[in-house]
Amino acid sequence: MFLPDQTRQNAVFERLRQGILTGTLPSGARLPPTRALATELGVARQTVVLAYERLSAEGYVRARTGSGTYVATDLPDAAPAPTLPPQTAAQALSARGARLATIPASAVARDSGTGMLLAGGLPAPDLFPAQAWGRCTAKVLHSFSGELASYPPPQGLRVLREQIAAHLAATRGLVADPSCIVVTAGTQQALRTAADLLLDPGDAVWAEDPGYIAGRGALLAAGAVPVHIPSGAEGLDVAAGIRLAPHARLTLVAPSHATPLGGALPIGQRLALLDWAGRANAWVLEDDCDSEFRWEGRPLPPLATLDSAGRVIYCGTFSKTLAPALRLGFAVVPAPLVSAFVRLRTLTDRGTDAISQATLAEFMRQGLLAPHIRRMRTEYGRRRVAILTAMQKHVHAAAALAVPGGLHMVARLPDDADEPASVLACRTAGLAVAPLRAYYGGQPTMKGLVMGFAATPVAMAADCAKRLEAALQSVQRASSTSIA
Repeated sequence: MFLPDQTRQNAVFERLRQGILTGTLPSGARLPPTRALATELGVARQTVVLAYERLSAEGYVRARTGSGTYVATDLPDAAPAPTLPPQTAAQALSARGARLATIPASAVARDSGTGMLLAGGLPAPDLFPAQAWGRCTAKVLHSFSGELASYPPPQGLRVLREQIAAHLAATRGLVADPSCIVVTAGTQQALRTAADLLLDPGDAVWAEDPGYIAGRGALLAAGAVPVHIPSGAEGLDVAAGIRLAPHARLTLVAPSHATPLGGALPIGQRLALLDWAGRANAWVLEDDCDSEFRWEGRPLPPLATLDSAGRVIYCGTFSKTLAPALRLGFAVVPAPLVSAFVRLRTLTDRGTDAISQATLAEFMRQGLLAPHIRRMRTEYGRRRVAILTAMQKHVHAAAALAVPGGLHMVARLPDDADEPASVLACRTAGLAVAPLRAYYGGQPTMKGLVMGFAATPVAMAADCAKRLEAALQSVQRASSTSIA
């Protein structure tokens, strides 16, 4: 469809502006040369030149003679802001609200335009058991009329908590009392609830670096001060945490599969972490969101199975095994904290959707969840191998790091690569990759792209790899042209 030049210019301007404001193009990053970007987008070079000039005029970028165009370090706005009605335009956020509005929640903005190819951490919508779920929902609705007239219990339906307890015992070796389980709207709500209850503004907390972006955001939203603890092939560096912040109030850790590099905490480090928590009177938030998908070695038991002092809050979710849209997760909470958790859930949202809870409980009661997870594990394993094989064959501008668990992998870029430009080129090519830089709270130690495989069918693997290589090569050519 033909677009007028002004419309094309606006489209390029808005795409780059959104990338800058959401962090895909971070402060100080160099934008692609105008000729290279015009070729990638299929527009005239003058269209890109005018978009760059507008970005410069509005303070989003700075042009450096002979060097290129760079994202400004003092942006005019911290996040995309909707147009407000005249009567509310003069209203301002509180200081706390302004701070909350700047906290990142993900590596990139989720937009429908890019699609799901290589989208990190997302399950496959084509594998959702829609028919079985529909039958369970119909059965629930048939006998659920009385409950529709009241709010759901803020701790979650007892029948679901019992099913979760049975599932944890069978699959994770974790014995949990249903009275200590709190149903939440995914892991994120469990983490935020724990942070609000256990932290005061200014408290130091350990956060894996690189690590889970939204988890770090939950700590920041509670007013905590994250101390960025290195996380590598063996997960969180406990000794570094004790050295950097011995009196921290809490640590957020994914001991079975750290995000995004996939490190797993060895038994000695797990015991050291629990020993520190006991001595420091600190809490451990265990994020175990995708432990069902382990590709190398045996599944690792939760840290909570070693906790004899009641310092661990274990957080799980059904977002990866079923669907994120269901917003169903849970926390296994030490008994002394349960009443406070339930009270805060009451104050926050009056409980999680009871029909979804009851449907999940019925789905589990019928024994449908375990075979569904087995099917998912088999298919995701095929998709993972297909992507790795295709990258080995077609991609030379990046090296695939086979993360041993979870639903994503990392494509490592050369140290001199332009990571923001690489992300932009890939997303322009329809690949929903994320910048590795976004997962670091401190100084990054490598450059790369975080990309998923679960939502990418095997038949699309070669095409995705070819698109990825073409996008990265275009950035390399543009960089060479700029330097020349």
